Amino acid sequence: TVLQHSLTLLLVLCVIPYTDAQTEKEFIKKHIRPLLNCNETMKEINGRGNCKYINTFILDEISNVRQVCMGDKFHHNNSQCYQSRKKFNIIECKVLNSSSPSCIYNRVNANKPIKITCDESNKPVHFGC
Repeated sequence: TVLQHSLTLLLVLCVIPYTDAQTEKEFIKKHIRPLLNCNETMKEINGRGNCKYINTFILDEISNVRQVCMGDKFHHNNSQCYQSRKKFNIIECKVLNSSSPSCIYNRVNANKPIKITCDESNKPVHFGC
């Protein structure tokens, strides 16, 4: 019946992990960058008419970030979340002025472990969990 199919579909959708970035390619675009200027780089991330509150960039090669997906997994909100054992150099771009279209960001440098969500192929798809 239609009701049974609807319930089955709902159950399947509840089991599928949620990620903001759907692919590793999108993850790289949003989070893997060399040293950068937050105001300029966030223009690419934000698109038109938005000022994303915060975005984190990892200053490393994607091959090193992929290694995090091979580590110990812990479950968080039904996702495949991994925390690195090693520390990564990162930049957090935090919005100071969200008056679009000229969002102003503050750059914060850090060196700490990262948490990422990985897909079934052990590729990073989302920063954080």
